[in-house]
Amino acid sequence: MQITIRGHHLTITPAIEENIRLRFTQMIKHLDQVNSMQVKLSKDHQIDKISKKGSDNHIAEAIIRLPGIEMFAQASADDMYAAIKKLTEKLKRQLHKHRKMQMEYSPVLA
Repeated sequence: MQITIRGHHLTITPAIEENIRLRFTQMIKHLDQVNSMQVKLSKDHQIDKISKKGSDNHIAEAIIRLPGIEMFAQASADDMYAAIKKLTEKLKRQLHKHRKMQMEYSPVLA
């Protein structure tokens, strides 16, 4: 399995890369069907219209490619590690739902 990690408006540190690889390998260790994964991390500076103060918004996006299906998730938080954690939780739910559907529709061998 190949994991591609890209950064937009930020530098990918070894600690962030290790965190992503650890979380995603744990998440898909029971799925041997994963072809590839792309993770995009970005930092968006937004200005609040009311208070006129800026805030940093860390965004994590991922695409997981399985045979015949692509799964996409996006999460944002004030901290990049929190955004990555939210992202993996969303993808876990999608993968669990996908596995459940496969189990329901696969023929049972007798």
